[in-house]
Amino acid sequence: MRSALAENLLSICPIIEKGPTNDHILPLFLNLLRDESSEVRLNLFKKLDDLNEVIGIEDLQQSIIPSLMELSQDKNWRIKLSVVEQFPVLARQLGETFFNEKLSPIAAAWLKDSVFTIREAAINNLKQLSIIFGPQWAARNMLPKLLSQHTDLNYLHRLTPLFGMAVIGQTMPFEIIKKMFVPVLQTLQKDKVANIRMNVAKTM
Repeated sequence: MRSALAENLLSICPIIEKGPTNDHILPLFLNLLRDESSEVRLNLFKKLDDLNEVIGIEDLQQSIIPSLMELSQDKNWRIKLSVVEQFPVLARQLGETFFNEKLSPIAAAWLKDSVFTIREAAINNLKQLSIIFGPQWAARNMLPKLLSQHTDLNYLHRLTPLFGMAVIGQTMPFEIIKKMFVPVLQTLQKDKVANIRMNVAKTM
């Protein structure tokens, strides 16, 4: 019941507008944000855009981030996957500066997650963030963290930059590809693991 309430609660905000939202919806939202169930908290984030439309979420950021941090490290990978998929929406709502300070480390950590599906979703996430904030933002903030994995001892983590370049490269200008991607490809084409070398060819 709480999960169903959380999933639908914020969709009422644009209908009843600011005053009733502040009086009736906001106290429930803050209460559910502390719910012991990760599913309940996650459902709130799915409709956060409706709350932002009415009252903005600038004043709620300090309440939102702790819950988001917990969800991003949830033991259930499906919960974690749902959080990854919410990040582009949150990026638009919270803005570049706040995202860089609070959410960027979380997005980077997912690139080394033990579950492949999470790593794959994190790469697609970076592509969307690169579209939202622009390629220069990506080059400054996220691409160095992605590409640095090409020297990781775990060959699965060395694959991640290759998968990432293939996906994110579609949104990058030639200058960034030449400066940041090509040196990594040149290094990994000599990797001792055949699967790495094969994926270098695929990426190129």
